[in-house]
Amino acid sequence: MGAIYTSAAFREYARAQVAHADILLTKHAETALSLCRCGRLHPCDEHRHWLEMRTHFRQFLVDEQYSSEVQQPHPPNPTPNDPSTPDDLA
Repeated sequence: MGAIYTSAAFREYARAQVAHADILLTKHAETALSLCRCGRLHPCDEHRHWLEMRTHFRQFLVDEQYSSEVQQPHPPNPTPNDPSTPDDLA
């Protein structure tokens, strides 16, 4: 059976997959006359595959990219004179 990834391990795996896809997309970039660098018509099957892989794994990194920018809500501060509780019941 496959390995169970923790969130941090899966994000690391996703980062590696995106980096690998970027490298292969560079190797299968468009050159002159609508040809791929591999010699086939652009976009070739390899280019399409790695574009899909990069898109798939990037979705798991979006939270990581914006999590530091999003402010988490703070719990409300209790007020010293809460009208819902009488002072003499303490």
